[in-house]
Amino acid sequence: MISLNRNYTLIPAAALAVLSLPIFAQDASYEAPLTAWGVPDVQGVWNYETRTGLERPDEYEGALEIDEATMLETMVSTPDYIAFLEATGAEAPGPQNVGGYNGFWISPGLSLANMNGMFRTSLIVEPEDGKIPWIENGRDVRRQQQSELEIMGFADSDGPEGRTLSDRCLKSFASTAPFMSSLYNNTMQIVQSPTHVMLLAEMAHDARIVKIDQEFKDLPYKKWLGDSIGYYEGDTLVVVTRNFNDWQVAKERLMSPNLTLMEKFYRVAEDKIHYSFTVEDADLYTQSWTAEMPIYTAEGLYEYACHEGNYAMPAILAGARRLEMDAAQ
Repeated sequence: MISLNRNYTLIPAAALAVLSLPIFAQDASYEAPLTAWGVPDVQGVWNYETRTGLERPDEYEGALEIDEATMLETMVSTPDYIAFLEATGAEAPGPQNVGGYNGFWISPGLSLANMNGMFRTSLIVEPEDGKIPWIENGRDVRRQQQSELEIMGFADSDGPEGRTLSDRCLKSFASTAPFMSSLYNNTMQIVQSPTHVMLLAEMAHDARIVKIDQEFKDLPYKKWLGDSIGYYEGDTLVVVTRNFNDWQVAKERLMSPNLTLMEKFYRVAEDKIHYSFTVEDADLYTQSWTAEMPIYTAEGLYEYACHEGNYAMPAILAGARRLEMDAAQ
């Protein structure tokens, strides 16, 4: 149970080499910095890319942590992974294929998530089996919720308003609450003030404003990224979010209208934060469940520009008109 008081994608395959990465263990002597007003300083631009998936593959027989040698034996290398995506997307044989992402854009991370010197086989750490604890018909309930919550655009091409939010560069396919690694641009920024914290997901320009030491508000509408309150617990920034907008609920895979999300940001090194999140939603899950991963200092935000001004929209709509003409003839 999430307490609101203050007490409280791996792809298995045959052995393939990947780039060997240094192991970063937490320095027990490290003291996290404080802001000018005396709270833990977790500000900066951070990268949360990882090849570790949310759930644990069965081949690990329940093991949460593996050593580097096991990772190298069981994980498809990132270059091979990107080559596979190109072969089935941007480089797939025609004539029906119209392209997709090529390797220039793809940046899913080079290794599994490293926590205290071992590599994680899943982000989920509770339940212990690393699986989402769905209720008996939880997946069916989730699909029903998504079908009932209309999200603007269904890939129709009668006009630009019929295209999906991602086609129109208004929303990305990435998860921003909680933060989970996707195909590319896994960067976010944290900015703190004495009364608020901003959590900015660059993909696509989603800024969540967290009210520090305040209560949830009884609003006549649902904000896009939900209603977030936060507080500091020792060296940790805690953020609790609920009342997500229906469009976002329809988009996300794991979210329902009754979701309560708790996130924790704990700085363990100058260039590293221990990030965790707990999901509570009795409509979908038999219990609350928790995932965690490291996030690292990023060089900067790389703008998610999409096709600026929707320059591709005329071509999309023109193609639909041509198909209509061909069908009429």
